[in-house]
Amino acid sequence: MNSTVPVTLLFADGVAHRLDVPCGKKIVEAAGEAGLNLLTDCSNGQCGTCTAQLLSGTVEMQDYDTAVLPDQDRAGGTVLPCVCRVTGPCAVEFPYDSTEALAEEAAPIDGEVLGVRQVASETMLLEVSIPEGIQFEPGQYVRIHPAGTDFHRSYSMANLPGSRRLEFFVRLVPDGAFSKWLASAKAGDRVELSVPHGTFFLRDEDRPRLFVAGGTGVAPFLSMLRSLKAQSCAQPTTLLIGARTHGHLFALDELESIRHDLPHVDVKLAVEQDASADCHSGYATDLIANLGLDPSTRVYLCGPPPMVEAGRKATEAAGLPRGDVLCERFA
Repeated sequence: MNSTVPVTLLFADGVAHRLDVPCGKKIVEAAGEAGLNLLTDCSNGQCGTCTAQLLSGTVEMQDYDTAVLPDQDRAGGTVLPCVCRVTGPCAVEFPYDSTEALAEEAAPIDGEVLGVRQVASETMLLEVSIPEGIQFEPGQYVRIHPAGTDFHRSYSMANLPGSRRLEFFVRLVPDGAFSKWLASAKAGDRVELSVPHGTFFLRDEDRPRLFVAGGTGVAPFLSMLRSLKAQSCAQPTTLLIGARTHGHLFALDELESIRHDLPHVDVKLAVEQDASADCHSGYATDLIANLGLDPSTRVYLCGPPPMVEAGRKATEAAGLPRGDVLCERFA
């Protein structure tokens, strides 16, 4: 076998890049050496940000989370380029335009912590001020790098695009590096933010929408709903929120205000333990089967990988095609 093999990378705008890649090298690494910054985040098969489709040839997949890439999808050709090693000639298709891969990483954005406060069990609200408002698609995320540390974490903005005051809902993780930093963070602390990333964002479509959130997965939907409110949109929109207990829910007052201002928006809650009269006892994905979804509904799922996969199965069972389901997973 030759030491290098041809690998073709295809993008949604029709642009193709052919690379000569050494056998055994990861696709993401080979693309980076060729000046292509493929979308990725965790880089170890745990988030699904880099998901692509293998059109021809074979690759060797290293360890990855099967909740992020279920066996059914893998059998259908879905791959995670961050853990794919090239074993022979192949062609891989990406669900975004080539311009996203060609863009050089922009300089980080300087930010200042405005405040940190607990808003629910295991959830903190981190507010950051930046010099100029940044534009992003509702649902996208940035990487946050606290000054003086050697780590960063990705979080979705919950605020409207263009704001100088950014809001992030952060789940506290025992012994987590970011959680430890957050415990002592105070107003005036400095952070660096990446430019906005992500293909999980609100589409401008004249069709019903179903949002399903697990835990802090509510954050990108808050940005989406705030945007819909600002635009006075009238498409039917249902938000299902799942949490461990009622104490893990947050932003309920604002969601109620949005529901009041936009009568076409419906919010349903589900908790796993000690459900009150206004909550479903169980998982948010349990509610999908009884919604009577319009076949044209666009579905957005954001939460831990098991919740996202349960949502995909439930919407598929309800008759919606997989191509109409957008997913954002986080650990």
